[in-house]
Amino acid sequence: MSWLGKLGLGGLGGSPRASAESRALAQGPDEDQPAPGNEFAQFGAGCFWGVELAFQRVPGVTRTEVGYSQGNVHDPTYEDVCSGATNHNEVVRVQYDPTACKFDDLLDVFWSRHDPTTLNRQVSDPQ
Repeated sequence: MSWLGKLGLGGLGGSPRASAESRALAQGPDEDQPAPGNEFAQFGAGCFWGVELAFQRVPGVTRTEVGYSQGNVHDPTYEDVCSGATNHNEVVRVQYDPTACKFDDLLDVFWSRHDPTTLNRQVSDPQ
């Protein structure tokens, strides 16, 4: 098995799981908390790979995580989301220290990487 397969990223093009269990919506509040003195911000920009890297380079960002938001399949795989049939958005959650990084700085990074008028809402790496 390739390393992509081991990560659950191989075999694009399959059909999303559609059982009643997989369509169940997550219930209850998100009880995850940022580290003391930090805050969370979440951004959806088409695809999370390049966007996550851009946020990781921002001074004051202490952690990034990628995942999916919205959609109609509970606990989707990367393959499910890439099929285009689940209506999920790929998102990056940023944990940051607001004394070292202002939210406006994060917005500047987001808008430098995300153009809602382009296909897949992404722009090329400015470097």
